[in-house]
Amino acid sequence: MCYIRGMIETGYKPPTREMHPSPVFTDALLRSIMDTEPSLNRELLHSAALSGTPSHSLAACLDSYTKEHLLDLASDHEVDLPMSARKKQFVDSLSGRIVDRFPKMLPYLPVVNLEFLKRFKDDTSIVVDTDMLQFRDISHVHNFGFLYLYKTGASYTAVVPRELLPALQMLKDTELWKSVELHQRLDAYAVSLSNLYGVLDIDQFAIVWNRFEAENLTPAMAQDELDELGKVQYYWWFEDELVISSFFRTLEEVEQFLDNVKQVSYYAPSREELVQYFQTPYDDQSPAASAMMEFLSGYRLPNDEQIEDLMDEISDTCIAGDGMQDVFDLLNEYGLLFTGMDEITRFTELYVQMSENCRKWALRGHTPNALKKHNRTR
Repeated sequence: MCYIRGMIETGYKPPTREMHPSPVFTDALLRSIMDTEPSLNRELLHSAALSGTPSHSLAACLDSYTKEHLLDLASDHEVDLPMSARKKQFVDSLSGRIVDRFPKMLPYLPVVNLEFLKRFKDDTSIVVDTDMLQFRDISHVHNFGFLYLYKTGASYTAVVPRELLPALQMLKDTELWKSVELHQRLDAYAVSLSNLYGVLDIDQFAIVWNRFEAENLTPAMAQDELDELGKVQYYWWFEDELVISSFFRTLEEVEQFLDNVKQVSYYAPSREELVQYFQTPYDDQSPAASAMMEFLSGYRLPNDEQIEDLMDEISDTCIAGDGMQDVFDLLNEYGLLFTGMDEITRFTELYVQMSENCRKWALRGHTPNALKKHNRTR
């Protein structure tokens, strides 16, 4: 439950409902956030595309993948086969599973994916110029084996296998699109709040949602939607009435984390903070983060490692509450070596500043400095 011990003692006040003329996560906002830098978009499409003549049956499309890829698809679709199974067994089992799941998963896929699927009408394939295709438009339908991409000369050929075409008739239903839009916003809240809290219960999810959105959801209503939505999304998962960041791999890790959470109320994010934490679990524009980035930029990493990636992982350790030894182990993994105690001391100072000013999962989204100030004024 969200009403845990210590809420009154820390000055908890129920948040008031703030009615706004539009949702926090509008479709236009989400599209702008999900825009991909052109070079990365080309790289993602190149990695996704198959070579050879496009196939139009589901079995033939699946057979174009490596067995390793089929293993990943089997995991995504909860198809239980031993690794020793023949490739044909994976293709046969996945074919039936994908045909069954496709219409059930359609309402939970991103709006831009469904808009792309509308272009197929009664055709199993469409040709798209390489410069006109955005990976975000096919992201989930491609990853779940509903759509297959082939590189054909100066263009891409996108294929929806003929066995899946009948389900596209669902896209003519206006009620479906209303449901998809709602699910897209629910997913955005789940991403944002799992970035802010690490783990949160369904009660807190409903509290934050109802503070800003026109649709009033009970925890039970939110749970029904998130239980299905969590099967389609990548950045969080849902289990036992908990929305869980994908940072956690197992329930054992989650239980261990919850044992260490401080008994304080959840931090109540603003409308602007919800958008911020949807994009990143830490404030990369804060003075502490900027100072750390400036310090790290003075070093060159081996093996084409990027300082930005190291900075992301350092920020993750702050949020998750890892110890200094874990941080130095991370530096060693990236091959960053300090040449003297002055550099070690400076890095430690900057890390402590970041840690004191970031919103920690173990503090329910509060910063250590904010709680210290609150305790001093009590």
